[in-house]
Amino acid sequence: MKILIVDDSIATLEIVKRSLKTFGYRRLSIKKTSSANEALKLVDEWQPEIVLTDWYMPEMTGLTLIAKLHKSYPEIKLAMITTVDDEQMISDATSAGASFVLSKPFEDEELHHKLLPLVQGAEESELLLEAESSVQKELALPKLSQLTKLLKKEIGDQVTISNIQLQKFDESKIPCLMAVYEDAETQRLKAVALLDIYAVCVFARSSNKVTADDIQQAIHSKVVSKQVLDGCHKVLERSSIAFLDSNSRKSLRLKSVSFIPKAFEKLQLLYEKDAETRVDFSCQVSDMAQGKITLVGF
Repeated sequence: MKILIVDDSIATLEIVKRSLKTFGYRRLSIKKTSSANEALKLVDEWQPEIVLTDWYMPEMTGLTLIAKLHKSYPEIKLAMITTVDDEQMISDATSAGASFVLSKPFEDEELHHKLLPLVQGAEESELLLEAESSVQKELALPKLSQLTKLLKKEIGDQVTISNIQLQKFDESKIPCLMAVYEDAETQRLKAVALLDIYAVCVFARSSNKVTADDIQQAIHSKVVSKQVLDGCHKVLERSSIAFLDSNSRKSLRLKSVSFIPKAFEKLQLLYEKDAETRVDFSCQVSDMAQGKITLVGF
């Protein structure tokens, strides 16, 4: 995870860098610069996944920097850390491409809360789907009856699993969780699971570390906390035994789980796969809204 910090204040550069290092992000690499023009060069040469910039800088405003980056590098996640707290200016920043605007001074947890969906979404999303292979005659998709037994074991007998019609991509699919399954020996991508926010919360209910408040916060804020993500990850990992490769007769391995805060083209294309290459189903417990999941095989 490569993050570039841009601010003409040396003190702020160090504060943000120190904060980022406390969050435990995987494979974190940080570069910082006090020059917006230098930032443009670094983006071109270093290709960071996330850029955090100040607003007021002498060479170029952060708003102009974000607009330039958003136009030339739409895959990069952009955000602002600034003294600006005017609602219209914040609206201008988000319209230009900023995912969020965090006002100074800030607490570490405030930055983490804002940054988490960008980090989770940037880690694997499009890079993993670039490895999409051609559809195989024999897919490793699970039978829903077997998957139901595994999910009931992990989540509890109260969970209801049902077949649903093929889902189409729309705004309700974002944010989502993307789980990627691979052949353990060849490391080839074999299947992807897409869970909407309600399905994520249903799966997370399996963990005794996840509270009702955690679930409600995730649904209302559309941001997945570490506890909720870990709870869902555990269920996905333990149920991966249902993904059985017909040639090797071995189960697939869960490669990664990523939170996807924004849509991108290849994500939308997954929802256009035909019925022979996918399984769509719902999951629900009595006191929660129905979650929806799409499994796609390759």
